[in-house]
Amino acid sequence: MWGDVAVELDPKETGKLVTSANKKEFVDTYVNYIFNQSVEVVFEEFRKGFFKVCDKDVVEFFQPEELRGVMVGKENFDWETLKQNTVYEGEYHAGHPNIVTFWEVFEELTEDQKKAFLLFLTGCDRVPILGMNQIRMRVQPLLNSSQQHFPEALTCHSLLQLPIYPSKEILQSRLIEAVGHNRGFWNE
Repeated sequence: MWGDVAVELDPKETGKLVTSANKKEFVDTYVNYIFNQSVEVVFEEFRKGFFKVCDKDVVEFFQPEELRGVMVGKENFDWETLKQNTVYEGEYHAGHPNIVTFWEVFEELTEDQKKAFLLFLTGCDRVPILGMNQIRMRVQPLLNSSQQHFPEALTCHSLLQLPIYPSKEILQSRLIEAVGHNRGFWNE
């Protein structure tokens, strides 16, 4: 019995009991039911929908690891490429004191905080399939802001709106708090 569904250990032998001799058979049957039979109808509908969007012949070219990379992105983060591809707007430029401080703070972040920043900036914490060079971060001053304001991001445009802060400590505090409260597109 799994939930409200009774599943026979052996369909050919109704009422077969689990014993020490057949406990492996029970585990195998249980795992098969949970991962295959119980979700068969739902998975079939998912499969139909998936192949309406993704051409089956194209999908078959991929190894499982490659398909995963295409579907959810990669995890090989190249933060230097992100920095090199950044475009500055308004009064910001690579040598602007606030930008220099931003990159100092960014380099001191933990790897998890950097991933959280990527999620904050783009809405996704994974690297695009073609690599980090596909992300073109734009940074502009957050207009009419003060040191109490947090950085803001427009994820569709990979746009970081960064207030001008009077110190590294304030920039660091505001950035860490902003990215720490981010949820991304798929979270409620």
